[in-house]
Amino acid sequence: MTDNPRHGDERNFLSVTEVATGQRFMGEDVTLQPGQTYEATVFFRNDADPGTQAGASTGTRVRATLPATVKGRERISAFLQSDNAEPTLLWQSLALATPADSPVAVRIVPDSARVHTEAAPKGVGLPTDELFSEAGTLIGCSAQDGVLTGARQCEGRVQFRFVAAQPNFVISQSVSRAGETGTSDLRFEPGTRVTFKMHYRNTGTMQQDNVVLSSELPAPFRYVSGSTSVSTPLTDSKWEKTGDGVTEGGLNLGSYAPDGGAYLKFTAVLPGADDVDCGLTSTTSTALARTANGTKSVESVILVEKKCG
Repeated sequence: MTDNPRHGDERNFLSVTEVATGQRFMGEDVTLQPGQTYEATVFFRNDADPGTQAGASTGTRVRATLPATVKGRERISAFLQSDNAEPTLLWQSLALATPADSPVAVRIVPDSARVHTEAAPKGVGLPTDELFSEAGTLIGCSAQDGVLTGARQCEGRVQFRFVAAQPNFVISQSVSRAGETGTSDLRFEPGTRVTFKMHYRNTGTMQQDNVVLSSELPAPFRYVSGSTSVSTPLTDSKWEKTGDGVTEGGLNLGSYAPDGGAYLKFTAVLPGADDVDCGLTSTTSTALARTANGTKSVESVILVEKKCG
């Protein structure tokens, strides 16, 4: 039917709504915004004569497919099937879209799948694993028995929600004389002890696990054993001594929710007077943050000034 007074064109039985704004998409691309929640709706109705039980649909099922990641354009699809309808299977897809250089992960909201009919307007929970399985999940008028008549109270919808999650993070580093504060554009005398302070922050919309911070020091910088401390939510944002290893593969600082972060600092000794020429020697130290979603780095330029004559 193309003129259902409550739904309209039944050929468009799949729609997606952005929950925060209420914007509904039918038959058009859905541009996903990181951090937003979306609700998919699958409309169903038996268009047989409601006055005859012979027109009842049996083995009526709904199933859906959803991509794990969207990079460019991917499809969300819904399938309606019945043992005795003609045809036995109907399907519709919508395109989920993101910029090719800004992919998002798609995550189903747990326990969000429900079926609503006029006989059960408050909805009945559906098993998510069945809804997204090859066989689909049974629906019905007032019970999930697969039987759907043409009565108006059997018209309904299956709904579920999903989130567009996007991982991202930043890493920064400052350098100062040990025991002081400052930035990395300072000049240091040979053999000076300096403190490297690194900051990781989760700027994405999903938790990042096993975050590793590490440092690449140029030779002949010397790491001071036992000088590394961390400040994280687990330390109540206070500095706490931790093990060595930041310059040898890095230290695993654990998991961080969106907007969460961690600091790490350590001390190193700059090259001595015998290791540099007269005047300014420019060296570069690199701080790295490694996650399951990639690695980012930042460089700090360090000037060692040897005065001669």
